[in-house]
Amino acid sequence: MQAKITYYGVRGSIPTVGEPFIKIGGNTTCVFVETKKEKIIIDAGTGIRSLGNDLMKGAFGKGVGKASILFTHTHWDHIQGFPFFMPGYIPNNEFCIYGETKKVTLIDEAKEDKSDWDIERTLSAQQDFMFFPAAMHHMGAKLNFNPISEVEPIELSDVKISALTLFHPNSTLGFRFDFKDKIFVFCTDVEHNDSMLDKIGAFAEDADVLAYDCQYTPEEYEGGKAGWGHSTYMEASKIMRYAKAKKLHMIHHDPSHTDDFLFDLEKTAQKEYSNTALVHEGFSFTL
Repeated sequence: MQAKITYYGVRGSIPTVGEPFIKIGGNTTCVFVETKKEKIIIDAGTGIRSLGNDLMKGAFGKGVGKASILFTHTHWDHIQGFPFFMPGYIPNNEFCIYGETKKVTLIDEAKEDKSDWDIERTLSAQQDFMFFPAAMHHMGAKLNFNPISEVEPIELSDVKISALTLFHPNSTLGFRFDFKDKIFVFCTDVEHNDSMLDKIGAFAEDADVLAYDCQYTPEEYEGGKAGWGHSTYMEASKIMRYAKAKKLHMIHHDPSHTDDFLFDLEKTAQKEYSNTALVHEGFSFTL
């Protein structure tokens, strides 16, 4: 085994609850990648709360845990679980946190100003006292913040992580994990166009697994969701053929899509690309 990958949150936009959503799950994006030497978390949607509870049963509960956290972007459904991540409150746990720095236009009366928002500033703002009772400086773990972009890969002990800028409101990052001879690619929150499909196809070349944003059906996308920043299984199948990738994981499920709807959607998607799987919360696999 070169890596074990577990999905702790697979829902997009907003968490969902209720009987029609139990089998697939209602938590928003969070994925845990574990190798022999590294623990890596992708995004801190509401799924990171359950991941944190699991991690507390081992080294992180004793204050000797170390992990990296990668942020695709900082829309709420990808960061809102971070304040509830219990290992972050345990002294001496250590997290290397990676995210983009973006220019944000601030409007003060008639004056416009461009301001830098890095990942530390963004996460800290979410825990301002007006929104959450515990500020980020109350978290006892060591939080080391680092910039990330598609220019320079992250080289960890037994995995190389590359990034690709994806088309989405305020942009997002896709990640490619190169293990010894296995490849996992994670591309959520992306809206397709010809250029984007070509870029992702090259980025995901020979991937063992591509996890891709399949939030909408083609009919939904054409019926009013174009421009909303998401994609479909139809576009995912094109990327799979271009990249010569092996397995497609459908992720970032729309909050209105019930279990039954998604199971039917999986069957439809498999007609376009047979080696397709609808990912549910708790789904785990090894490479």
